[in-house]
Amino acid sequence: RPAMRLCPPSAQFPMGCDTLGRCLFSRIIYGARASLGIGFAAVALSACLGTAVGLVAGYFKGWADEVFMRITDMFLAFPEMVAAIALAGIMGSGDLNLVFAISCVSWTKYARMSRGIALTTREALYVTSARLSGVSPAMIIIRHILPTVRPSMTVLATIGMAKGILSVSALGFLGFGVQPPDPEGGTLLMEGKDYLFTAPHLSIFPGLCIMLTVLSFNLVGDRLESMRSSNSG
Repeated sequence: RPAMRLCPPSAQFPMGCDTLGRCLFSRIIYGARASLGIGFAAVALSACLGTAVGLVAGYFKGWADEVFMRITDMFLAFPEMVAAIALAGIMGSGDLNLVFAISCVSWTKYARMSRGIALTTREALYVTSARLSGVSPAMIIIRHILPTVRPSMTVLATIGMAKGILSVSALGFLGFGVQPPDPEGGTLLMEGKDYLFTAPHLSIFPGLCIMLTVLSFNLVGDRLESMRSSNSG
């Protein structure tokens, strides 16, 4: 509605209206689906890929460990956000491309952590007994090593959700993420930057929502880490 264009926060519109008179609160809530959905998909894909690579490298050691860890080091040589921007720019916009770009640069931390745990667990007596009993390596990894890795991966994935949401918002702000008119936190920030002094609510509220969401996932991750440490201790 043109009459409500750039309307400041009010009782009817608690976060004001955007440049086209649309309720900003409704657009932020609707856009949260994209941020959370893409972030969750990227974290799930990178966690599965990284955990699988780390388990294989840690259990078999030798040439498998060398090959997978050198590939991991190669990916770690590039800053995550720079690599994500490059991939998103090459592949173009789209939810699937965004998931692929973020997961391609964030699987390495899962690989390194799961490898470290697998290297320790493979020397445990129950794993050695299973190996001497003729149990296949795949079953040993699934039944004996994966359960010891899962708690750490859960904590890492929870914290990774915060970073994933930030990555989605950053790519959206730079124009590589969700494209207008579909709302998303970073896209809303990009639309509001030109009105920072005349209508600051266009940038303040999306930024606050991104900050609170990221903070919530970080706090949950810290709590899970504390619980995991106390249980292991």
